[in-house]
Amino acid sequence: MVSKAKAIRGSVQSISYIQSDKVLGDAIELDRYGIVSDDPNEILQEFRIMQEANEKCEKNTISMVISPSSEKEFSKAELRDIARTHLKGLGLENNQYLATVHQSTGQTHIHIIANRIDEHGKAVSDSFISKRSQDISEKIAQEKGLLTAKDWKKINEVTISPVKEEIKQAHQFSKIRSGNLQEYSDLMKSKGVEVIPTINKQGNIQGFKLHHEQSSLTFKASDIGKNMGIKDLLENQVKIPNLTQPYLEIAKKITEKVIKTSIDKGMSM
Repeated sequence: MVSKAKAIRGSVQSISYIQSDKVLGDAIELDRYGIVSDDPNEILQEFRIMQEANEKCEKNTISMVISPSSEKEFSKAELRDIARTHLKGLGLENNQYLATVHQSTGQTHIHIIANRIDEHGKAVSDSFISKRSQDISEKIAQEKGLLTAKDWKKINEVTISPVKEEIKQAHQFSKIRSGNLQEYSDLMKSKGVEVIPTINKQGNIQGFKLHHEQSSLTFKASDIGKNMGIKDLLENQVKIPNLTQPYLEIAKKITEKVIKTSIDKGMSM
């Protein structure tokens, strides 16, 4: 179980975000306290009534994301209990809050927006709040006999690190033998790695993911290492069509550098 918490400046956008579950539409409301409306603008105004008593506190809202373990399916009641345990542990159980569940990513996770200002105008401490939230998650996982974040880290070190290393080696092999993205993709495929371009709405390439066929694991190129991805391919003169603007600028600079180097070599002969 993993959780993150931070103090933010409350906004309509932050409330709207937790109420929407992207592909699935409306998020599942899990719990609420001290608020009546369903409209993000009106919920923010309800928060503001309390926040007016402490105008010095700029980051007057606590945003939380809790990802329960994927080892089991949690009922709505169990998810609500997890949310309330986190809120209580952070001293927010009597403050206004809205908790929802998102499921569109394939990993159920809880979103919470809580008013940091209580009915007396006092701001709940945000000192080390993310660590405190994660400590609560660790305790819940231990009590329920689930793997903790530390356990998952150890598992990942054993199972994922070798896969990443294999992908990295395939990348090193393929990039120096490719003249364009198709050749690179074919060579990566021969090494058991599928290249999946990320295309924006304009049809331009803005990155790519790497799918390791044997393990069925998929990573963003940047998750494998710093010297991965489109920039690295361009620096190795691998031609890539339909690039987004930032990469077009990089490609232009690299081309200019190659031309200059060729001219310099020609003049020195």
